[in-house]
Amino acid sequence: MGLFRKLSFRRNTSPAAASNKPKSKESSVSWFGEKRLLKESQIQDKILKAYVISRLASPANVFRWEANLIGPENCPFENGVFAVSIHIPTKYPFKPPKIVFNTKIFHPNVNENGGISIDILGSQWSPALRIDLVLLSICSVLSNPVEPFVLGNPAVKVYLQDRNAYEKIARMWTMEYANA
Repeated sequence: MGLFRKLSFRRNTSPAAASNKPKSKESSVSWFGEKRLLKESQIQDKILKAYVISRLASPANVFRWEANLIGPENCPFENGVFAVSIHIPTKYPFKPPKIVFNTKIFHPNVNENGGISIDILGSQWSPALRIDLVLLSICSVLSNPVEPFVLGNPAVKVYLQDRNAYEKIARMWTMEYANA
């Protein structure tokens, strides 16, 4: 037993170790999020790349991304290229990113300012999700709108009352605004 009392475990307190270590809980979360985002930005997935082209807006800021979403086949958004901005909070992955369509789109889950209403960007957010998987989910929602829809969005009324009219308008908007 005497042997265990003599052992002393000390943290590495060298200047090099101190400079890499976050100072507070908040900066620790930010540091963790930054490291994770750097890894996520380098993921190369063939299936994902067919629908999502994402990149850092600036190499100096891992919390701002840009992406192009390719409209899925057999839906009104087919072959459209939709630009989105991704603003990632410093508390990522514990808080969801804010993703906004920069390209005008006629969709029940997207408001007139490009804001997206889907549960994984709100109440169903999980730290297990990655930015690329969220973007792929948004592509899926393009072809299959999900509730909750955006209140007051004209696309919701048309979608619920006349699916053919909705698809026609969505195709027209895709051709006009998302034609690469």
